[in-house]
Amino acid sequence: MPWKEFNTVDLRFQFVLDSFQNGVNFTQLCAQYGISTKCGYKWKERFLREGKEGLLDRKKTPKNSPAKIAEETILEIIKIKNNRKFWGAKKILELYKKQFPDRKAPNRSTIERILKKAGLQDNKRKRRPTNSGQRISMPEKATRPNHVWTVDFKGWWYTPEREKVNPLTVRDDFSKYILSIKTL
Repeated sequence: MPWKEFNTVDLRFQFVLDSFQNGVNFTQLCAQYGISTKCGYKWKERFLREGKEGLLDRKKTPKNSPAKIAEETILEIIKIKNNRKFWGAKKILELYKKQFPDRKAPNRSTIERILKKAGLQDNKRKRRPTNSGQRISMPEKATRPNHVWTVDFKGWWYTPEREKVNPLTVRDDFSKYILSIKTL
């Protein structure tokens, strides 16, 4: 026996037909179909108004959006970007505010989205990783005395006479013997 496939619209249509039968408890019928009575009345009313087409899903997007950007604003932003190729959303927003003080300026993230959709947003360049704060790794390990020496500034401090002291150490890496300490 093959599986029965149910279409949502067909189930809604069947529900509406069942609701028109005499002696049917509407609340129990809604529970049988797994919907609320409010939803059941909605489907029944739509069917009476629009027929089977009324049982189709409707778009959930709002009919109007108060925060929607005007087309002229989008065109002005694109025009500014075309005149200033290397500017980002932050600078474009500031220029837009200066040029059109009477209009409500969009957010920076909105300008970024507009530029990205228009294909004018450059991907941020990836910076090369820097070795700042990291130690330099030695390619060679010391195998005998005086084979590798290390040179290091140990950190500065002030003397009681307010002179800055910056000690430099030279050390044999194999024996860990300090060859020289100079204050600079």
